Amino acid sequence: MFITIAGEEDKFCSQLDGLLSAQNHKVSVVFPLKRLREALQGLPPHLLVVAPAADSDNVPALLKSIRDEAGLRKLLILCINPQGASPEGVGYLDAGADDFINRPLNTHIFLARVRTLLRRRVWNGDLEEDEIAFLNCGPLAMKLVSRQATLSGKPLVLTRLEFDLLAFLLRNAEKAFKREDILQSVWNYPQGVATRTLDKHVETLRRKLGSFGAAIETVHGVGYRLSPPPTQASGKASRIAR
Repeated sequence: MFITIAGEEDKFCSQLDGLLSAQNHKVSVVFPLKRLREALQGLPPHLLVVAPAADSDNVPALLKSIRDEAGLRKLLILCINPQGASPEGVGYLDAGADDFINRPLNTHIFLARVRTLLRRRVWNGDLEEDEIAFLNCGPLAMKLVSRQATLSGKPLVLTRLEFDLLAFLLRNAEKAFKREDILQSVWNYPQGVATRTLDKHVETLRRKLGSFGAAIETVHGVGYRLSPPPTQASGKASRIAR
């Protein structure tokens, strides 16, 4: 899925970029916010994330100008309210945003809101999900928006943490990662969290994946990597993401 982030704080926009890119989305960043209207003159994104600064006072007018343009009326817009519990978020909705989330940002809720908005495009028939975000490796296939995973065509029942872990390893096939780095990248766990948490999830994933579970290898002294079995090496993790 193609997502545009427009904001006033370069560091915060970079953090959002990292979160969304890690979910297999193609991301563009517009900085500062005043450049957004110009950036939208080309091919519009599937989702627009607007992240104003606390002193931004022109966001409602910006949103209304976007909705006034016929070609952008169906554009999904998620606003990030920089002032937490302030009523600004309601103003964003009234001006044309589809949803908003408050800062300080809960990354899990943010990504869930993104998935919810993207599903609307699938349900409305605007896009096929395979055109949005799809990972596969041999018999394993994952749809990242609807969060569905199948093995040899049969549904896999995964928890949220298991799904996120498997997707991370699959999109980074054959790369070894330290346990601490996986915890930080996948679940935003702070450094110092016991890595046994990850080991238990890997153990459960291997069991659920059956014979394919052997693809999740333990790299001694490092952590884990996903290495497709030799018969599937030529078809190792591929993705379709617009």
